[in-house]
Order: sequence, then structure tokens, then C-alpha cells
Amino acid sequence: MANLLGQRWLYRIGNSIVCIDNAFAWTGWGQERMRVNDEVVQESRGWLQPSQTFAEPWLTRIGDDQLSILLVSGVMSVHCMAELGGALLEPEERLAARWSGSCGSWPEESDWRPARRGDFIALPKAGGAKG
Repeated sequence: MANLLGQRWLYRIGNSIVCIDNAFAWTGWGQERMRVNDEVVQESRGWLQPSQTFAEPWLTRIGDDQLSILLVSGVMSVHCMAELGGALLEPEERLAARWSGSCGSWPEESDWRPARRGDFIALPKAGGAKG
């Protein structure tokens, strides 16, 4: 059993909800997953992974493109950058959770709550631009 700290970014792209989850334990364990409309489309997990990228083909109004996700661990926060066709996307919501479980586990959906300072998630600066 490990004490896990989770971060979640929700993006609305057209009629789809893209959910990017990250979690880590202080022992060096990290895990990430990308879900589209509640279906896991990509995931990774392992020891001492300071960054993770996901790329997913995406159909837009003007044709095929690629949704790119970059997760990077900072000193006191995890950053998520999402880009579709060269345009940076802003998350609709940022959530956090803490739970005890085996490495690779995820919390119940009801355990996710709005992220706040101290949740190891990069939040927009007060009064500044989102991102």
C-alpha cells in the first residue's frame, strides 16, 4: 500500500471530454492515464518517470489532427500541457485526490475535488492568465 497524490485535468474538445490523470507516491512511483469520454485510451506507470507524453489522433472540423499531451514534474507541482493542431488548450477543470492504495490504483470518482494550492498541480496565478 502507498499514499498516492493525484492530479486531474479535464478538457472539453467538441463533444468529447478528455481526462488526463497523474498520480505519484513519494517512493518514486508515477502513473498517468488519458481517458476520452470515460474510456482509457493510453496509460503508463513506473518508477522515477519525470515526464510523460501522449499523442492521440483527433478528428477536427477541418480534418485529421493530433492531440498532444505533455506531463512534466516540477519541484512542487505537476504541469500538464495539451495541444491540438498547434493550439494550446486550457483545462476546463483541475482536480486533485489523495488516497492509500496499491501502485497503479486510482481513487473513486467521488474522491476527486477541485484542486487548490498545495495539491502538487500547476494552477494559474491569481489574476493572471490560465495555464
